[in-house]
Amino acid sequence: MLGIGKEISIFLSSCLTGNLVCLIYLSLRVLRRIIKHSLLWVSIEDFLYWIGITLYIFVEMYRTCQGNIRWYFVLGVSVGIILTIFIVRKIKKALIKIKKQGKMKLENEYKK
Repeated sequence: MLGIGKEISIFLSSCLTGNLVCLIYLSLRVLRRIIKHSLLWVSIEDFLYWIGITLYIFVEMYRTCQGNIRWYFVLGVSVGIILTIFIVRKIKKALIKIKKQGKMKLENEYKK
């Protein structure tokens, strides 16, 4: 039986695992926007991503939970992914807003 402190530590570690899993996939999506890929390459990249992430999560679960599937590990990974998506969306909206403000400022200067 694990203590609550160890369970919280495992939960936080699994949140970081979820963050990393999500950031790697978001990086892959950015790369796809920079360099256009065919459907075949997208499929190959996704396949390799899921194989790699599956192995990574398995190793992390084995390392932190001694191979047992604990609900708070799965929940932590999910929370990490959701938080990362939420934060990235907020940053994206802020950057778009800043870009629009800069564009409007340039347009106003040209009108003068």
